[in-house]
Amino acid sequence: MHVPGSMLMPNQSSHITSVDDSATAGNLAEMPGEPIADNSQSTLAQVPLRQPDVLAADFESRPVSVPDVIEDAWWRLGVSTQILKYQWEQDGGMNSMLEPAPRPLQPELRQAALRCMSRLVHFSTMSQSSWCKTALLFDTYCAKVEVDVELLPMTCVAVVKIVSKMEQEAYPGNSEGNWSECAEELRAWLLPAGYNVPEATQELLLEQEGSVMRALQWRMTGPCAMQWILTFVTRFAALAGLSFQEVQALATNPCEHARAVVMSEQASSTLTHGTLAIGLLCLGIVEAGLLPLEALQPEDLSAEEWRNLFLESQANWVVPTCR
Repeated sequence: MHVPGSMLMPNQSSHITSVDDSATAGNLAEMPGEPIADNSQSTLAQVPLRQPDVLAADFESRPVSVPDVIEDAWWRLGVSTQILKYQWEQDGGMNSMLEPAPRPLQPELRQAALRCMSRLVHFSTMSQSSWCKTALLFDTYCAKVEVDVELLPMTCVAVVKIVSKMEQEAYPGNSEGNWSECAEELRAWLLPAGYNVPEATQELLLEQEGSVMRALQWRMTGPCAMQWILTFVTRFAALAGLSFQEVQALATNPCEHARAVVMSEQASSTLTHGTLAIGLLCLGIVEAGLLPLEALQPEDLSAEEWRNLFLESQANWVVPTCR
C-alpha cells in the first residue's frame, strides 16, 4: 500500500490567504492530561526521520490529484488541505527559532521541567496535547535564551499559562494555588543542588510570563507532534476508508511514542515536531499492518539493520504482517 506524501502534507511553499483554524483534528481525540512517564531511553528517538526539506522536495516532484470527494471529507473532518498548509506555515515559524542555544539546558533539568509542566497540565485538566504544546514552547524558549535555572519553576508556570490562554479555555484547575504548588515542588528539588531559587510570587510569575513571550517574539502557535499525528491520521483514514475504531487504534501508538520521544529529546531544527509526527505515523502504519516495513527502509541502512532497529522499538519484537 502506497500513499503519496502530498496527500498527507502539502508543499511548504504553498501560499495561504485566509483560513479558519478553529476546527482541527486535535480536537477529535484529546483526553485530559496526566503526569508523563519518564521514558528517557526510548529507542524510538534513534529511528532516523527524514527531514522537512527532503520531504517537501518529494512532494513537489510527485504531484497528486485528490478527488473532490476526499477533499470534501477532509474539510468536514477539519483537516482540509488549506488548514494543513496553514499549520505547516505556523510550524515553519516556530521551527525557525529552534537554533542551538549558546548554553543548552542540561537534560536532567529539562526533564524535571517537563515533569513539572506535566503536573501543571494534569491539575489544570488540560489535555495531553496541551502538554506536548508546552514542551514545544519550552524547547523553543530554551533555544532562544540562556535559561536561568533559578527561575525555572516560574518559567514552567509561565509556559503552561501561555498555552492555556492560547487555547482560550477556562480550565477548572487553573487556580493560582495549583500554579504555586507545582512551582514549589520543582523549587524544593533544585534547592539541594545549590540553586538559590526564590519563592514563586505572583509578581515573579507575571514577570516571567512576559519574559517568555518577549523572547519568543509573540510567536507561540506552532502545532505540536500530537496535533500533527492526529491531523495526518485523520487524512490517512479518509484515504484508506478506515473506521473510527481503526483511526483510534492507528493514532494510539504514535501519540504514546511521541510523548516518550518529546520527554527524552529536545526539539531542534533537525528534529521538529512535524518531522517527528511523520516518522511516528509511518511506523504506526507499519504496526497496523497497512504498509510493509521495507517500504520505509532508509537508504543508508541494510535490510537487516533496519529490521533490527524497528524491532528494538517493539515490545513483542515482532515485525507486523502487512495485510
